[in-house]
Amino acid sequence: MLPLSQNHGGTFTDVALTAGVAFNEDGKSFAGMGVDFADYDNDGRPDITVTDLSDQRYLLYHNNGDGTFSDVTNPSGVGSATLKYSGWSTRLLDIDNDGWKDLFVAQGHVMDNIEVTSPNLSYRQPPLLLRNLRGRFTQMDAGPSLKTVWAGRGAALGDLDNDGDIDIVVANIGEKAYILRNAGGNQNGWIGIRTRGRRSNSDGLGCKLKVVAASGATQYYTVTTTAGYLSASDKRVIVGLGSERSAKSVEIHWPSGIVQRLENVPAGKWIDVVEPQQ
Repeated sequence: MLPLSQNHGGTFTDVALTAGVAFNEDGKSFAGMGVDFADYDNDGRPDITVTDLSDQRYLLYHNNGDGTFSDVTNPSGVGSATLKYSGWSTRLLDIDNDGWKDLFVAQGHVMDNIEVTSPNLSYRQPPLLLRNLRGRFTQMDAGPSLKTVWAGRGAALGDLDNDGDIDIVVANIGEKAYILRNAGGNQNGWIGIRTRGRRSNSDGLGCKLKVVAASGATQYYTVTTTAGYLSASDKRVIVGLGSERSAKSVEIHWPSGIVQRLENVPAGKWIDVVEPQQ
């Protein structure tokens, strides 16, 4: 991944270098095909996940809150779970609506003859789903579909059947796209949020959401369609509440600067949030 540069009045600084995300913890560069920027540990600060090639491990950078990031790839469990894979589109998403964002990756090696030179690797690979257990990631058994191998590349996410959990569509090289339908995520509590801007853009893209459950557990989301690799996803946000059945508050920070607050929002329903005029 090439370090990014930022122009400050004619002087360029390497943003990635100073932020600590240009290299891994060993000081090495990496391929970097897919990326997502989301809060995996519910501390209110978006973190970074990056996919790369086999034998490199996918990267997870924790946001320190001061403009820098720490490489937590190994202590988080992401490193050991991804060493043999090549990842493309990726997304931090709450697949089981327990209130913690899990990690999904569409996978497949870049070389279709990699088995010839590296018999321990494979061109077609199963998609990866890691469950987030309060900041520690572990392999998740989500059925036979995630054991089937494809040459995965793009992945778009959204609630295709409007039942309150996130489904996944994956595009493959030389093969049909496939749909991974979430068949149980809505057993936990959830709230679906659709934003519509007035002073801001009409889709509400860029909105920052803070959701506080009845217990006080807090989650943070950004309204966006972009993440991963060559993919665009559903802009709607599904917030998992686990065993809780309501949110004490939903706070929306609009790109215009307007802050909107909803209180005592019941679980199990979609809500439309329209930006106030002032």
